[in-house]
Amino acid sequence: MPAAEVVALLSIFIGLPWVVFSGIAKVKTAGSRSAGKGGSGIRKSELEALVAVSVEEATAPLLRRVEVLEAILTDENEALDRIDPAVLAGVIDPSAEADDWADAPRRARA
Repeated sequence: MPAAEVVALLSIFIGLPWVVFSGIAKVKTAGSRSAGKGGSGIRKSELEALVAVSVEEATAPLLRRVEVLEAILTDENEALDRIDPAVLAGVIDPSAEADDWADAPRRARA
């Protein structure tokens, strides 16, 4: 067998599979490295900060409402002075009597 045939057979049966498998391995390792770095993802601390801000923004109106109701319940005049009159207008109903609890609908448990 001439030397040219040996070189051709070795390159086909050994070299070609080696090139294909090493190329596949490089593509897999490059893909896993880029996925691990999180290109478009966010970090855990960034997500926690976003959630904290969103929760704070969502609960702010509820906290204001609770403060108004506590001030009304305890009849704190100085607390009522600190509250925005527009907020109080939506809470205080001058036509309702404070002792009229019998007409309030009861909540049924599901």
